[in-house]
Amino acid sequence: MGPRITLVGGGSTHWTPRLLVDFANTESLREAEVTLMDVAADSLPPMLKVAEHITSLRGIGLKTTATTDLDEALDGAEFVLTTLTVGGFDSMRPDIDIPARYGVRQPVGDSVGPGGVSRSLRSIPVMVGIGQAMERRCPDALLVNVSNPLTALCRAVSRETSVRTVGLCNELIGLKFVMSLLFDVRFQDVDPVVGGVNHLPLVTALRFGERDGFAELRDLLEDPGDRLDEPISIDPPDGMHWRKVSSGRRWTKRDVVAHCKVKFELFRRFGVLPGSSDTHVVEFFPGFVTADSDFGRDWGIHHYGIPGHMADKADDDTEFANLLESSEIPTWWSGELVADVLEGVVTGEDRDLPMNLPNTGQVSNLPEGAVVECIGISGAGGPRPRDQVTVTSVLAEYLHRIWWSQELTVDAALQGDRTLVLEAMLTDQMAGRLPYEHVVAMTDELLEATAAWLPQFAGQ
Repeated sequence: MGPRITLVGGGSTHWTPRLLVDFANTESLREAEVTLMDVAADSLPPMLKVAEHITSLRGIGLKTTATTDLDEALDGAEFVLTTLTVGGFDSMRPDIDIPARYGVRQPVGDSVGPGGVSRSLRSIPVMVGIGQAMERRCPDALLVNVSNPLTALCRAVSRETSVRTVGLCNELIGLKFVMSLLFDVRFQDVDPVVGGVNHLPLVTALRFGERDGFAELRDLLEDPGDRLDEPISIDPPDGMHWRKVSSGRRWTKRDVVAHCKVKFELFRRFGVLPGSSDTHVVEFFPGFVTADSDFGRDWGIHHYGIPGHMADKADDDTEFANLLESSEIPTWWSGELVADVLEGVVTGEDRDLPMNLPNTGQVSNLPEGAVVECIGISGAGGPRPRDQVTVTSVLAEYLHRIWWSQELTVDAALQGDRTLVLEAMLTDQMAGRLPYEHVVAMTDELLEATAAWLPQFAGQ
C-alpha cells in the first residue's frame, strides 16, 4: 500500500491531471491512495475519470476517490496538497483591473503588488481553516502548498497552526533550464544556493558541477563574442511566452539572454541573481514596469492580464481532454516538484529541491519563522533546509520590505482589519509607489469589489 494523499482543490484541470501522471511515473507513489476534495462537486467526476484512465493504461494500483467534505478527505492523510483558488476569475479580475486604473500594471498580479495582497486576503482564511482541520484529522501529515500567493499562504498556516508546511514552485527549475541552455551543461548539474521568497528566490552562488557558474555567467555577459549566436539544444516551451529575437530558424543563446534582461541586469550590478522569470521579478522591482519602458515590455516582460490567465486555463482544459483521449500516458516529468518531495519523504532517500520553508536560520536577513525560498532536502523526517545564506546588497533591503508587507497582509486577512490592509499596500513596492491618496482609494475599491469573498471585513 502506498501513501495516503489528499488534494484540496482536486477539481483543478491544471494540477490534478499532471500530479496524477507524476504519481504514476514515480515508483514509490504508484500505489498511493489519493482523495480529491473540492467544493465544486461537478469538477470531481472528470478527475476521477482521468485517474481511472491513467491507472488502467499503466496497470498500476493507484486508487482515487473524491469528496466535497474536507474532514472526510483529511482523515488518515499523510500528505495534504493545496491546489486552490478562491473566487476564480471573478475575484481575480478586480485584482488586475482596479490597480491598472491607478497606473499599476501588474504582469501577473497573483503574488505581490496590489493584486497579490488582495488575493491573499481571501485565500489566507481558507488556508488556515484547512490547517486547523488537519490539526484535528491528520496532525502528523505534511501540508504541501502550490497555491498563490504561496509565501503568504504558507506563512499563515505555519504561524497559526502546528501543521508542518512546505511550499513548492518551479521557478528555479526554469532558472536551471536557462543555465543549461546558455552553458551547455546538464540540467541536474546546475546547483544554485538560494535565499529569498517565492517568485523572488535570490541566488547567491551557482555551480555547474565543479565549475563556478557565476564566473561563467559574468564572462558571457561581459564578453559574449559570437557565443550568443550558438543554437540552443531545446526550443523554449510555449508556456515560457518567449518571443524570438534572433535571425534564422533556430533559437539561439541570444534569445535566452533577451528574456533574462532584468535578472541579468540585477546580477551585473549587485552580484545576486533573481531565480524566477523576469515577468515575476519585475513585480518586486517596479522601476522596471513604468511608462518609460512601456510597462516593462522594453525589458521583454510578458503581461498576462485576465485574458492571458484565461487562455492558460483554456490550454489546461485542452490538455486535460487530450490526456483523456490518449492511448498512452506521458512518461516524462511535468516539471512540478510535488512528486519529488513526496518520494524523498516516502523512501527516505534525500533529494535536493527548491522549496519554501519557515526560516530556521537558512536566510539570515529575515526573522525566524518567515517563510523563505531556499534549496531544501526532502528525505526521512520531511523537508529541511540545505544551505545558510546571507543576501547582500540593496536586494537584501528589498527582501526585508517584501517580508514585512506579507506579514502585514497575513495579519490583515486574519483580523479583518482595513487599516492593516492599507499598511500592507503602502509597504508593498509596487502599490506603495502611488500617491498616498491613490493607495487609499485603490485599497478601498479592491475591498469593495471583492467583498463577496471577504466575510471577515463585513461591517467595517
